[in-house]
Amino acid sequence: MISNAIKKLLWKACLLKDALFKQRLYAELNGIATSLEGDIFIKLQADGIREASVEITETALKIHQGAVKRPLAEYSIPASKEAIGFFKGLGISKIEMDAILESNQIMDILRDIYAMRKETSILTDGYKAYCAVTRFFPDSALLSIKYSYCELDYSKAVRGIKEKSRFRDHRVFFRKAPRYGITTGLAVIMLGLLYPCLPKQLSIALSILAGIAAGLITFIALQTMGSLEYDKEYLEKRLQEKKK
Repeated sequence: MISNAIKKLLWKACLLKDALFKQRLYAELNGIATSLEGDIFIKLQADGIREASVEITETALKIHQGAVKRPLAEYSIPASKEAIGFFKGLGISKIEMDAILESNQIMDILRDIYAMRKETSILTDGYKAYCAVTRFFPDSALLSIKYSYCELDYSKAVRGIKEKSRFRDHRVFFRKAPRYGITTGLAVIMLGLLYPCLPKQLSIALSILAGIAAGLITFIALQTMGSLEYDKEYLEKRLQEKKK
């Protein structure tokens, strides 16, 4: 467990180092990923196309697609020599990806690919992360990024709570809501009543702790909402696909 935690910490440090020393490059790659999601992928999906083929040329990224409602179309995103060199340096000349990928997914994958550039066996075997499966084919210089549903951390936590309860469904949250709501309310009230009686330094320390706790609660609440929305959007996509 400790070893995994250390490995994760070192990995994060490696990603942070790359981000700091390649800010301009990563900003451009982020712009490319945003253009893919916000412009090109929307057009492809409107035509019922699920995959995009990206060709890395000397001056741009050319996106090809076989349209359903109109003849073959091609989109292009201009790129600097540095951005082109990023892909060429990794041995990538073509990328095939699902048109439902999000820009943050693409960027996270590109960062990881660069960080593990000396460990190509991970990519050739298939690298599963960020709700996608990434695979590199050295012989054809092809990078494949396929969307894959994944259970987010907060969905796992919710499932764990349900599995430990007697009901094993949503009722456990409704049953716990009054108890935890009253407990939290009383704790805040008691803290407020104690403040006037406490030394100044202790009251300041408690205020800082209360602020940190409130920030964490807000963070967890929003992350949980995001996790629930992700599951909902995934189910909606599956239903739409079945209707077609």
